[in-house]
Amino acid sequence: MELVGFFREMEPNNAEVYKESITNAYGRGGGYETALVSTYLRSGYPILDVTESTVDAINGSFRVPGGSSILTDGRFVWREDLATYVDRYSLSLPDSFLDYIRENNFKVPNVAHGHILELSLSVGELLGFRTDSGAGPRNAT
Repeated sequence: MELVGFFREMEPNNAEVYKESITNAYGRGGGYETALVSTYLRSGYPILDVTESTVDAINGSFRVPGGSSILTDGRFVWREDLATYVDRYSLSLPDSFLDYIRENNFKVPNVAHGHILELSLSVGELLGFRTDSGAGPRNAT
């Protein structure tokens, strides 16, 4: 699992995950097909839904409902609001990520349901969410 677009300004209290500053990705030019990349990002499998609205960390010019929700393509994980940052600012993204989505012709590959569940648990733990063992299906007695 590789993280993309988890910028420090988005969550300053979690420096272990949100390491890179968005200023390092802003203004360097994306060098990629913006519309195709943002469509790919919006097409990911949702693995963690968060109902808050996020505000543009660069200059406050937009809001994204559920912006800190997490999506995946089975290899990479990113926040819901990354697509909007790509549309607005063509943020610099890791070459490994761009190469991967180009190899997949800008289409999120099929991912086994079990792998998506594993990623969801891993991301939730990484971001400090706890698992409630009382939530979910129970065996009938």
